[in-house]
Amino acid sequence: MLEILIIGIHSRTDEETLHFLGRNLHVRYCACNGDAAQAEALIRQFDGHADAIGLDGLPATLQLGSVQRAHAAGASLARMAQQTPVVDGSGIRAGLERWGVILAGRAQPGIFAQKRILMAPGLNHPGLAQALSRRSRTLRYADPIIYFGLPDFPGVGSQATLEQAAPFTLDQLKDAPFRRIHPQPGTPAHARSDDPFVWADVIAGEIGAIRRYAPDTLQHKTVVVEAATPDDLDDLRRRGVSIAVTLMPSLDGTDGLGRWPAAVIEAALAALRPNPHAPLSEDTYLDLMADIQWTPAIRYLQPDEAGINRFAFLIHPLKVDFIHRDPKFRWTRYLPDGLVERVAAYLPPTVVGHITGGQSPTTGQRIEGYLITLGATPRQMMQHDPHFTYKRINTAARMAERLGARLMGLGAFTSVVGDAGITVAHEA
Repeated sequence: MLEILIIGIHSRTDEETLHFLGRNLHVRYCACNGDAAQAEALIRQFDGHADAIGLDGLPATLQLGSVQRAHAAGASLARMAQQTPVVDGSGIRAGLERWGVILAGRAQPGIFAQKRILMAPGLNHPGLAQALSRRSRTLRYADPIIYFGLPDFPGVGSQATLEQAAPFTLDQLKDAPFRRIHPQPGTPAHARSDDPFVWADVIAGEIGAIRRYAPDTLQHKTVVVEAATPDDLDDLRRRGVSIAVTLMPSLDGTDGLGRWPAAVIEAALAALRPNPHAPLSEDTYLDLMADIQWTPAIRYLQPDEAGINRFAFLIHPLKVDFIHRDPKFRWTRYLPDGLVERVAAYLPPTVVGHITGGQSPTTGQRIEGYLITLGATPRQMMQHDPHFTYKRINTAARMAERLGARLMGLGAFTSVVGDAGITVAHEA
């Protein structure tokens, strides 16, 4: 049986036996509570006695975007052992997070599409940020707020400023205590802005940081982390989170929940290497990783929100009177109709209705729908170039995706767009 030691920033002190990739693993958890000296003593004690040592929450390197810095204490710990390999999860985290996002998207189509994504934090999660940014144009970083308590000003944490801010961020954190780098659940000494969490549809990153700094209300949010415990899920459920996704493989094959962070997974792979002298790199792990049969655990935490298929339907005002009747635009009846009709054509798509309670009497399948309207009347559509309407329909399609719709009906628009929606389907 292979012996694995996990030294964690957490307070967990127990052990378990797991069966992974055809081998039995005895995993011992020892807490150091972020104390580098205590972690060093444990490494020296088990050096040569364990097949691999994993450092959970004690990183050797810090990475934000494409910028890296060595963490002084973490790098020293990684070099401490003379016989036993010491890993911190960085060798496999990025690859498994990228692959996990792909698999989650296949299992639940549209789960990340066009969503507002907040990395909380993005530190040491470049693979996760990269994979999610390919599925949404709107991604922000909560790192300035989490680590420095900055207010939610425009530009703070944006992708556009990431590469400029990353070197300064890492220079400040490279000598920071481990507990600052990996916040644990609890009440922060100084409150942080809730606005980025309220803004986001998907909150991705570290479960400890999310539980510590996110507001108590996270209704209808999706949380994506590398690993979570049942206690973590209970806390997210209490806050109203709809979906929790854990990206790391399950090591026991029972409930499928990814309870083991990347450091544990990498330590297991390091111990399982056919050649114990092979370098501790992603290339070395690839053959073993190819044999891992897993799908990220996707848990619906609110029973009334599970199993609902969503759709959207696009409508438009038939004539200017329909615009006047809208409660938000009743004041337009005092303006010339021609002016109102021309200006309304330039309005962005808007959700004007939410259909709930639909259920198939045969299969029991539940559905919800959204009515999205453009501002242009048929006369205005015919007076503009077809691209004018295409552009707005595509915007509506992205809006429908963000709302979770898997299909959008065009209705009367099929005659306007000219090819029964084929172009819209390709462009959306």
